Amino acid sequence: MLAGLSLLIGCASAGRPREVLTVGESGGSRAALPWEIPGAEWGTQRIVRMRYDGPEGEGTLHLVLRFESPDRFHVEASDRLGRRWWDLNVQGGDALVLWVRERTYCRYRGDLEIPALSLGPVPAGAVAALLLLRLPAPPVDPDVVEAVSAAGSGAVALDFEDRWDRRWTAVTTAGVPRSWKLHRGARTRASWRVDADGMARLVEPEAGLELRWLQNRPAKPLRGVLRAPEVPDGFVPGVCESGAR
Repeated sequence: MLAGLSLLIGCASAGRPREVLTVGESGGSRAALPWEIPGAEWGTQRIVRMRYDGPEGEGTLHLVLRFESPDRFHVEASDRLGRRWWDLNVQGGDALVLWVRERTYCRYRGDLEIPALSLGPVPAGAVAALLLLRLPAPPVDPDVVEAVSAAGSGAVALDFEDRWDRRWTAVTTAGVPRSWKLHRGARTRASWRVDADGMARLVEPEAGLELRWLQNRPAKPLRGVLRAPEVPDGFVPGVCESGAR
């Protein structure tokens, strides 16, 4: 398990030991929880190749993630020919999305809805969290989460609700997310996992959508300071999801 996590034995349920996952302190610091981005990832730049298969067809995007911190990062998406499709610039939890080909933009304060996905509102930092293989939404109470550990496997199953009353289940190993599901009642709204080769797969079964992404090259140190979000000349407000302004 992650250093700094304490598993406190609770009551038994359905024949499995239930536990409460809490944040412990060690030397004034603690390890990152599954919905947090570890400090070692901060101040980095990386390239991610993403494959889209869905109702609108299929294609490949080349993503450049410049990650200063969970509240300050930039993602640029382009196709195989180098043509920019969209930019996401997050600063202080607020987000600016540029639809480059349509020359439109959307601003979000605090939360946004990820293009092409139907996860619903998520923190602006969820885009970076997904690309860095972390859980995209935290629990209502991030300090206490019910968990079930599988004896001898090192895996821990989490089950929690976020602040939008959505239910998530996840499996972690040594504190690192390996899979998760977002539920709609008894049905699975979306599922995600990391394959043995490091390929991340996100599937929305009802929408017939699958995203696959992989970071082929090691991360590099981030150079310079990220530019503040600003709307380029000639861009006009676009058709935005709920939460935009």
